Amino acid sequence: MREPLTGHDEVATDAARTALLQTLQSLAAQPHFALGHEDSAAYGVGWIGEHGRSDVHSVCGSHPGVLGWDAFGIEHGDAHNGDGVPFDAMRKWIVEGYHAGSINTISWHAHNPITQGNAWETNRVIQKILPGRERHADWVRYLDRLANYLQSIRGPKRELVPLILRPFHEHTGSWFWWGKAHASEADYIALWRFTVDYLRNERGLSNLLFAFSPSGGDVHSEQAYLYGYPGDDYVDVLGVDHYYRLDSARFVRVVELVVDLANKRGKVAAVTEFGAQGGLNDPAVSDRDWMSKSFLEPLLASPSALRISYALAWRNARVDHCFLPYPGHPFASQFKQFCERPEVLLQNDLKRLSGPSNP
Repeated sequence: MREPLTGHDEVATDAARTALLQTLQSLAAQPHFALGHEDSAAYGVGWIGEHGRSDVHSVCGSHPGVLGWDAFGIEHGDAHNGDGVPFDAMRKWIVEGYHAGSINTISWHAHNPITQGNAWETNRVIQKILPGRERHADWVRYLDRLANYLQSIRGPKRELVPLILRPFHEHTGSWFWWGKAHASEADYIALWRFTVDYLRNERGLSNLLFAFSPSGGDVHSEQAYLYGYPGDDYVDVLGVDHYYRLDSARFVRVVELVVDLANKRGKVAAVTEFGAQGGLNDPAVSDRDWMSKSFLEPLLASPSALRISYALAWRNARVDHCFLPYPGHPFASQFKQFCERPEVLLQNDLKRLSGPSNP
């Protein structure tokens, strides 16, 4: 079950992690950001698993600057994650993206460790899986399966590929089993700290950075944002997940708050998930160049909000569930112009900047 961490180059691993953090810091220090996309290399609108393809590349000529992935299902030993992405292929795409200059980030919609149902099967779980509690061994088993997979993702120098891991996201809502209505704040913090300590110290995954990402809809103040914050020693990226239709003013206020907190705490800020509520083809936004008019232009109007390191758009699963324009989309040509803006960095741009993914 637990595979020992062997055969990796510790010096190269530490150097790669340091380079990733430095690149994030450099991005956040300038008025530009890396644009990301969930599952971008795995599938898009009308295609699945075609080598070298992504909807972003097809429209803009470069893959995203940030590649988003999800590990849910690895805790059950599944061959594919919950969105149908093969874990073996995901490993390959992560390494290819790293080598080509992109940043990799992994979220984890972990299954409910008590019921074995999915992450949306909510009940009071956390207090049962903390150290010393009756189901703690079940959580450790989940972590071991995740760690075994993460330690198998190696670069050309046998380094562990640097990754931003984003666990227990959107905890300020209550749609996941780790959400606010299903655990005390103290228990949430305890679970986060145990998870980070176990992956870092027990499993030796020194390649990981950790992103904290409340739901933007719940963020109305610094106090609200910091609900469940596990402490500066346990977080590297202050993020926010925010979906909206046309209320870009509120989106910008939330991002400004996150950037300000990141500056105060010596962290980097990011929009760890974003998109048009309901997707770009939702009738409420489908007649609008949403990526330009509701996302980029409001950010450009705020020097503070533009000091994010990256922004990760959600996935292009199908026409009625897509979050970036694809070939044939009504605003594909406008999206190409969007990606040519100097404030928006894709994989080719990060490669030129000698980012963390260059071995």
